[in-house]
Amino acid sequence: MKPKDETRYIPIGVAAKKTRLEEFAAFNRWVTARGGWIVSLPGANPVIVECLPGSSIINELTEAGYELTPAGEGERDIPGQIVQSFATASNGGFEPLAADSTRPVQLTTRHAGITRILRYALLST
Repeated sequence: MKPKDETRYIPIGVAAKKTRLEEFAAFNRWVTARGGWIVSLPGANPVIVECLPGSSIINELTEAGYELTPAGEGERDIPGQIVQSFATASNGGFEPLAADSTRPVQLTTRHAGITRILRYALLST
């Protein structure tokens, strides 16, 4: 490992760009940890954030001081979004349960499904 050279020349603006990129990466980690997605490229203005309806991320961003503007809706293929419950049929196989069924669930499966998402724009400073 080479020793760090404190006298190395760093062009003006390069350090600032790295800092902005690091800030974007930290913000992206924060949004992702709360179940959201940033779909903008680093440095884009506005930054587009996507989330599921009912997500708390919008309230958290507003409380953190960000001004969000609704930017429409979209769809996303999300793993585990579709849940299907099955009961045992008279022939020993499985059959899907109706939503109001009182029969015991014998098998539950989860798989990816297309889900509605909300988009919000926030201006970066």
